[in-house]
Amino acid sequence: MLRHVLALTVAMAYWLIPVAFAADDAEVPPEIVFPPDRRAVIDVQRDFGARGDGIADDTEALQRAIEASRGRDHSRFIYLPEGTYRITRTLVFKPPGDGQEGSMVGPWLFGQHRDRTIIRLDDRAQGFGDPDSPREAFRGVSRPDGSRMNADFFDRTIVNLTIDTGDNPGAVGIKFYSNNTGLMQHVMIRGNGECGLDMGFNDQNGPLLIQDVEIDGFATGIRTSHILNSQTLSRVTIRNAGRVGVDHRGQVLAAEKLRVIGSPMAIESGHNGVLTLIDCVLDADGAQGAAESAAIRLGRGHIYAAQLTTRGYRRAIDAANAPAGHTDGPDIAEYISHNAHTLGAGAPSRGLGLRAPDEPVIALPTRAQDWVCANDFGAVPGNGQDDAPAIQRAIDAAAERGAQAVYLLGGPRGDPNWYHLRQNVRIHGSVRLIMGFGQVRILGGGSDSPEFPENISRFVIDEDPEGAPLVALLHLHVFSIVPTFGIEARCPKRTVVCRTIGGATIIARPGTTVFMTNCVGYAYQEPGSTLWMRQWNTEAGPREVGINTRNDGGTLWILGMKTEATSTKLATLRGGRSEVLGVHNYNTRGVRDQTPFFTVNDATFSVAGYREVCFSGAWWPVTVEATLNGEQHRQPPRQWQTWSLLRAGDDPSPAQGP
Repeated sequence: MLRHVLALTVAMAYWLIPVAFAADDAEVPPEIVFPPDRRAVIDVQRDFGARGDGIADDTEALQRAIEASRGRDHSRFIYLPEGTYRITRTLVFKPPGDGQEGSMVGPWLFGQHRDRTIIRLDDRAQGFGDPDSPREAFRGVSRPDGSRMNADFFDRTIVNLTIDTGDNPGAVGIKFYSNNTGLMQHVMIRGNGECGLDMGFNDQNGPLLIQDVEIDGFATGIRTSHILNSQTLSRVTIRNAGRVGVDHRGQVLAAEKLRVIGSPMAIESGHNGVLTLIDCVLDADGAQGAAESAAIRLGRGHIYAAQLTTRGYRRAIDAANAPAGHTDGPDIAEYISHNAHTLGAGAPSRGLGLRAPDEPVIALPTRAQDWVCANDFGAVPGNGQDDAPAIQRAIDAAAERGAQAVYLLGGPRGDPNWYHLRQNVRIHGSVRLIMGFGQVRILGGGSDSPEFPENISRFVIDEDPEGAPLVALLHLHVFSIVPTFGIEARCPKRTVVCRTIGGATIIARPGTTVFMTNCVGYAYQEPGSTLWMRQWNTEAGPREVGINTRNDGGTLWILGMKTEATSTKLATLRGGRSEVLGVHNYNTRGVRDQTPFFTVNDATFSVAGYREVCFSGAWWPVTVEATLNGEQHRQPPRQWQTWSLLRAGDDPSPAQGP
């Protein structure tokens, strides 16, 4: 416990540090240290006897910690203090016992420092020597490869550590699997094995986000496969892949600021995959065979690329099966593999071209007394009472003494395990962070208003002369379709960051700015507001929602969007501008009316890398409906509708900013 308290004096937040995309190495994130609260955090050394000295075998201690993360009293984050944790067999994300899990929430693994918290597989470990029969150091589910999956493995999280597979030519760094929300962030994966990050070993993997991750070595850097449920890469660097940087098959894959360096081929995309690349650099860096190869080889599939730079390859894109064909590059402003669709007179055949900034920097508290637990003020998961007053008391007490963070303990493994928010909670003063540890479920409540989203209770960030200019809400979930809770940005001078938020409704009032990363839910923005989204999963909602995401006169940018069921998923209205990069429309129920998937009314809209999947036969009749200057335009329906780019409406504004 003393180690936690001392380290808090120098800790900074991992999850909100932007990583510069430049020619040199990305900034290494600072260390993570959590509050010294055993109810919130499992310390693998303190609680399970892991040594972290590089000598003792820590496999069993780490596995027991993983299985204990969802306890009968609380669910907890797992914390690995800096050290080298020697393992001799695969670590598996699973609950206790030998049976194969049917579903699971978590676990959540956090290292103290990315480069000094190392999980290392023994050199020449038994079973890891054959590249033709590879085995992973980390495994996302206990079910074997190729199993029938049910997409109920939520919120798996790995942050701020290194996975080193040692000298094992048959090793895979990690087979990562998560649904709805899933996050791998500030992770280094290194080794000489078969694959660094495998996300294609089982179907229905995603949606999930891989962000600020580096992969060094391996024959293949990243592998994807299957058609469900979409995956998103943000600021990922792959070095020295011996065969290919990204082996992309089947998935809707959206990537921004991807760097592939020193590989004979940067990306191989095929098997009807849908690939979107934004601001990416593919540099052969003298790799053997690269001068005779293309940076990207496209088989059967779609590609949209903007601001793509390639170096050292024979050509940039080799695409014999695509209408756009090959392109030599090396620098490509925009590449659209298949003919762009346009709706409305004057709509150009190009994307909107918004340039999204990285998430802003928010520092964690530097003193142990800056962490305030709302449970100590009366918040109790599962008792059916309104927890808003307790959370407000905790915020008020923190603000009175100048503390910066208020947190909630994770609920127990079984139901009922949720908090209730039945009235608004105001975030004010010095408080800049509201955070959950473990599985923190919050169910919203009603208000007197009949209109959605005005009829839900919410966390409010409003005008406050003494308020923190940046406010973050992290790891808060509903894990239920209804009732949602809200997060409302009211003040243009205070930026709001939402990371790993599940099922909430984001409300952006005029002039406000909100960053949303690895989130599930609904979003409503008003004129002049700006939303920057990375990995946005918006599924079915309350009947009164009608529209899942509404841009009413604002600016909206989405990297990686996955949906299910019916209802309009995005409406862009009254001069709003929306750019969506990568869409997996999983039409699970079938659509039997004329409800449009996308709506555009006197606004500007572009969407790249779109695909609809439907197994019921009731394909979406109206994927895009645009009403522009009094004329209505519709995208014609078809089965397995896929496009590289669709543009609706002209845009008189500058293309490169909000």
